[in-house]
Amino acid sequence: MQSIALKSKKTLSKKDANMKKVLVIGTTSWDTIINMNDFPQASGTYFADGRRDVLGGTASGKSLNLHRLGFEVTLVTKMANDEAGRKIQSTLRDEGITYHYIEDETSTERHTNLMNQWGERISIYTDYGTFGQGFNIFGYEKLIEEADIILLDICEFIKHLFPILKKYKDKIWVDIHDFDGENPWHKEFLPLATGIFMSSDSLKTVEKVAEVVDTLLQEKQFVVCTHGKQGAEYLGADGKRVFQGIVDSFTPVDSNGAGDAFVSGFLYGISKDLPVAKCMKYATLVSGYTISSPLLYNSELSVENLEKMYQKSFD
Repeated sequence: MQSIALKSKKTLSKKDANMKKVLVIGTTSWDTIINMNDFPQASGTYFADGRRDVLGGTASGKSLNLHRLGFEVTLVTKMANDEAGRKIQSTLRDEGITYHYIEDETSTERHTNLMNQWGERISIYTDYGTFGQGFNIFGYEKLIEEADIILLDICEFIKHLFPILKKYKDKIWVDIHDFDGENPWHKEFLPLATGIFMSSDSLKTVEKVAEVVDTLLQEKQFVVCTHGKQGAEYLGADGKRVFQGIVDSFTPVDSNGAGDAFVSGFLYGISKDLPVAKCMKYATLVSGYTISSPLLYNSELSVENLEKMYQKSFD
């Protein structure tokens, strides 16, 4: 099977544009979002500017954006048969997402996110299910084998799938989020991937970003590192470097899901066999769509609208 992922350590591979079967494996959650003018600085009573309960989770964000961009998406996740789990399933069905889930013995993952006026976030895990719960991993092998590309998050239940996933490294990308270069939790997932997505949130200096990325590139074919409002950069094992700034035509509403949208936009470009520089532009636009929405995706996102926005922003 031809892979959408990188074929060699040197360059991005060409791919058949019809290869769009994406398997997303990772977290879904039911989140309470609380908007505040600023974060509390001391104990006391505070008034929220707004509150909403929405679908969360990094795998959800990728799945929803990719589905709207025309990919055949299958989501594998973990949730309980509780109220939060039923709300997640209802939302996924409404959005047309094909999903499979491992039933958690305890609870569905839930977060309470405090968001300030600058889009910064404090995320509190209020329910996080059962760690170490086993399941029949071989029931997912066919999905893994048949996918053109697999997008992994770093979550506990995926560890049980390592014996199968390690056979398909050539088509796996891993999102390691705010990796600091040392965290052993993140490091466990690195051997599975040929491509890495990450943010520089936990890396305090330009020098530290370069150190971590250079280390990753010793064994990976590419790393994409996002820097929030400072843009993002692609770094390839062949020495290729591409920086992309943000597009300021979007009005920020909620930064949740921006990184997952970025991955989705990058994959959209790769699926069209476009140069990396254009893939980064599409990634930035899809991220922009998401931050201008209170959800993990923007209801206005479609292939047609994305292409129009690309022409408006870059052509």
